[in-house]
Amino acid sequence: MAPGPHYPDLLATTAMWMAMMTVMMLPVVLPWLLGFAALSRDREAGTIRSGWVALFALGYGTVWGGFSLLAATLQLGFQGWGLLGASMGSATTSGGTVATAGGLSAAAGGLILIAAGLYQVAPAKAACLEHCRTPLSYFLTSWRNGPRGAFRMGLSHGTFCVGCCWALMLTGFALGLMSLKWMAALTALIGIETLAPYGKRIGRLAGAAMVLWGLILLTGF
Repeated sequence: MAPGPHYPDLLATTAMWMAMMTVMMLPVVLPWLLGFAALSRDREAGTIRSGWVALFALGYGTVWGGFSLLAATLQLGFQGWGLLGASMGSATTSGGTVATAGGLSAAAGGLILIAAGLYQVAPAKAACLEHCRTPLSYFLTSWRNGPRGAFRMGLSHGTFCVGCCWALMLTGFALGLMSLKWMAALTALIGIETLAPYGKRIGRLAGAAMVLWGLILLTGF
């Protein structure tokens, strides 16, 4: 039976995932922050309610923080079972070594890629992606005034955002955690999906490519 993760390891690995999520999601959340700032402006004073913007960002980050905690727990579980390879990018904490790169076996990685590729065409993915592509529509139909409303809107948007991208993020277990090539490719794909005119179609094509890649890894062809 694999030992449970040490708290220092869990904290360090969660922080690593949160740093990755921040870097990778910043390009697509920036238009949301700018749009929210514009709509939250105090018309009489002519100033942006910066506190509301900060709370919106905090709500968004809270959801991704929860995802980062789950992903870190999964990573440490894989390490505990000896399924996840470490590399020269590993970080050492008081409880042991936290792998920051390396991936699962070809077969396991292939299954993850196939699952992520299939999710690209799932109805849940389509609904979350549609939300992420239309910030103005969301703000106009779901606006809530005040600090509490700002935080709740951040939570709501973060939930849709995680719903859109969680499977893509987990492909790191197949392609190498903290791999700069993986991070750059995924950041580009998420940006294209969310911002480009034909982003939905490109996302589905990327999903098909992931399924094909996964089948190749799984079968060894």
